[in-house]
Amino acid sequence: MQWESRAARQRASRMKHVFSNAPIYDSIFRNLSPRTLVRLSRTCHMIREAVTRFCQRAYNINRHLSRYFPDPLSFRSLQARTGLIISGSSALQFLDRSFYPESDLDIYCHPGHVYEVLEWMESFGYRFGPHKYQDADWRSQVSADWDGTVSRIRVLDPLHHLLDEDPIRSTRYSNIAEVYNFKRFIIIDEELVELQVQVIETINNPIDTVMKYHSTCVMNIITFDAAYSFYPIATFEDRSALKIPGSRHRPDVLAKYIKRGWRAYSLFRPGDLARPYESPFLPNITRWVGDRHCWTVPLDTSGVELRRALSASSEQFSWDPSTQSGWTLLTKPSSLANFKVPEMDANLVATTIFRYSYMIPSQSLSLAIRGWACSQAKLYHGLVTRRDWTWFDAEIPRLRELTDLEQVT
Repeated sequence: MQWESRAARQRASRMKHVFSNAPIYDSIFRNLSPRTLVRLSRTCHMIREAVTRFCQRAYNINRHLSRYFPDPLSFRSLQARTGLIISGSSALQFLDRSFYPESDLDIYCHPGHVYEVLEWMESFGYRFGPHKYQDADWRSQVSADWDGTVSRIRVLDPLHHLLDEDPIRSTRYSNIAEVYNFKRFIIIDEELVELQVQVIETINNPIDTVMKYHSTCVMNIITFDAAYSFYPIATFEDRSALKIPGSRHRPDVLAKYIKRGWRAYSLFRPGDLARPYESPFLPNITRWVGDRHCWTVPLDTSGVELRRALSASSEQFSWDPSTQSGWTLLTKPSSLANFKVPEMDANLVATTIFRYSYMIPSQSLSLAIRGWACSQAKLYHGLVTRRDWTWFDAEIPRLRELTDLEQVT
């Protein structure tokens, strides 16, 4: 008994030495998947503290952004102010704790914020590299005077009535208005390195663009205060991806991720349909950014300047507009019996009383929001001018609660 007690004390001492020494436990944790880290953190208080400290270092967004921007906090303040998000390979690398030296940074910009973002890029030493169809000076094609009080789109509703206000549109249309390439040269380890940032102007909420990616493995975003993976089990545990039909990406883009270790599927597997909540792709399940199926990594916002109220009469909100959007990954018939093809589905709500547009996964909820927005629009149009306009985006989280009311009734 005395020998066993001594052996137990020695084991405890060795564990304490390992999990109180960052260089040692970092070498262990860096090879573990996110889900394994979570499970390990539940074993005891000492290991939970070690995992927490490791994650604070591993998911340091300021360090991640410092490759592109000498002042990451200034960029994140720009994100908080404009709803700018990071997606594509950079978001994947951040969450995967990996690095692709050849990749660029893709940032997605809401309508009306492009001028401010491009000016900010130039202030930090980036130079605009126009495509052959673009002018040498981006200012000749981007207006600083965006008016969100003008009806943004005119489409037909399901009954073929013209909607002048608050249209709802399927996500099957393209959501990219323009792409602006910016380049900058820096010295890294005594080598001249070219950095490229793509500012992608979206027509609607950037989530609409993310849902049109070639596959699920790149459906990850970084806002000013958190990083989100929409399909974390598939992406980081199974290393699998579901191809989304209709994507406008070239086939070689998906091939790039296959070479990096992801296994791609063109159809849902039978097991995905039989047990949707157990499937890493969650077919036919209503989703929201940041829901319990997402992997959410909160980011330290110390030093980040948060968004101010949009106008004197507008209620202030600090959340990112992309986090109030959602989608459903539907299953559609294929040419093969017992197999289904995926299709992303959401309803666009774009209105002159919301500064931003939103993707709503429920058609009934989107119609309810549209009805409320139409009522507000009738009140405001002709009553006040653009300078005195009130934006009602702060109501979106409250309007989302109508979904819960539907389930109760």
